[in-house]
Amino acid sequence: MPATKKKGSMVAHSACVITVGARPVEYAKVRTYDARRQEWVEIDNQMEIVDEGDPGRTYAFKPFQKVNPNHEAVKDAPGCFIPLDEVDESDLDSVTT
Repeated sequence: MPATKKKGSMVAHSACVITVGARPVEYAKVRTYDARRQEWVEIDNQMEIVDEGDPGRTYAFKPFQKVNPNHEAVKDAPGCFIPLDEVDESDLDSVTT
C-alpha cells in the first residue's frame, strides 16, 4: 500500500547512520621541543583527560523511511532527508514508517 503524503513529513533519501551530539575526548596540552623542526610545539598529553567527550546518540535510517521533521537527526543532518511530497510517485511504494 503506497504511503499517504502527509504535509511536513520527511524521508531519508538513502540508507544513513547519523550520530547526534558526539564530542571527542579532549586532552590537556603540553609543550615540548621538536628537535626535527627545531621549535617548541604543543601536543596532547594523553595521560591527562580534560573532557571525557560524549559518544552521542546514533540513529539508523533505511532508504525512504518516513521521519518526523522535528527529529534531532533531521535537524543535525538535513541533507540526508527530503520532504515526502518531493518523492517520485514511482518511489512511494518504498516509503516505510
